[in-house]
Amino acid sequence: MDKFDLAILASLERDGRQSFVDLAEEVGLSKTPCWTRVQALEKNGTIRGYHADIAPQHLDLKLIAYIQVMINFGRRAEFEAAALANPAVIECMSMAGDADYLLKVVCEGVDKLDDLLRYNLSLLPGLQRSTTMICLKTIKSRSSLTEAARWRAVAS
Repeated sequence: MDKFDLAILASLERDGRQSFVDLAEEVGLSKTPCWTRVQALEKNGTIRGYHADIAPQHLDLKLIAYIQVMINFGRRAEFEAAALANPAVIECMSMAGDADYLLKVVCEGVDKLDDLLRYNLSLLPGLQRSTTMICLKTIKSRSSLTEAARWRAVAS
């Protein structure tokens, strides 16, 4: 990964819908080499996709909750498959520490969260115990990965 690849990634993080002409101009390449680099970054998995960043409240999803989950030791594969298949689970991360997993869910409100916890998430395979934390206010939800990589390089 060289300076052009990092510049391409930073630019696409800011605006994934820009034209290759605009992207190439911004990073200091001609269109074809820029397009070739983007294709290579997509092929090697660095660029995982392009998507719209949708505000959940505009879909009437006003409550964000994080759920720490502890599961039976031998049920990891089943739990992970069920979490992947469950549309209520927005994110699922395997954790070190007190919890085995951290789930992120969004829903309309506390009543819907209660239903979700009682009748959906409590049925996930191997679930022993869970602790739910409700988000009161989002301060920062997404940052630039390229900026984090630059900070890491400067800090080391």
